[in-house]
Amino acid sequence: MLPAILPLFPLPQVVLFPQTFLPVYIFEPRYQEMTIEVLNSHHHLILALMRQPPEPGTLGETAPIFEVGCMAEVVRAEPLTGGRWNLLLQGKAAVKITGECPGKPFRQAEYEELLFDSAMLWPGPHRRRLMESLDAFAASEGIEAQLKELLDLPLEDADRLNTLAMALDFEPTERQFLLESPNLPTLADRMRQLLDFAVGGRSL
Repeated sequence: MLPAILPLFPLPQVVLFPQTFLPVYIFEPRYQEMTIEVLNSHHHLILALMRQPPEPGTLGETAPIFEVGCMAEVVRAEPLTGGRWNLLLQGKAAVKITGECPGKPFRQAEYEELLFDSAMLWPGPHRRRLMESLDAFAASEGIEAQLKELLDLPLEDADRLNTLAMALDFEPTERQFLLESPNLPTLADRMRQLLDFAVGGRSL
């Protein structure tokens, strides 16, 4: 069982998705302390996107964040000199941050795991519309080969869409919009909307 309070790691430009991976470089003392605590216990923390860039000279100690983040597990930890770390995080589940808890140099949060319905029916016509949007986006970006590699990965539908959400050129707030999807059809439809918007903007 994970504790009811987990370390909170706010980031200004990054959204992590379940079953995807993110390398993180830890260098600031408070987050070095957070890393040691995480590695000595449950190996989990919560990543959350900042609503705005941190104030100059700060690292987001008080920056407002979106209330939906991603619980992550540290799957690899490489110690560096000076107490720094290279971490590899794997997203586990979207969570709702219900409150923050003082008492440590780094931020901590109470949370509730958000259930994602990956079994909800995703009709064939909707799948085809998403594929058409992906093809149009890839053509506009010149990334047809890279898209094919991603689509050929042996993944379940939800994991495939999460991988695309991490890999394609979405803005951080657009990724946040995708992370907050409650089920597979909604995630696919939101991704299609963003892809169509991007292609339409480039064609103006």
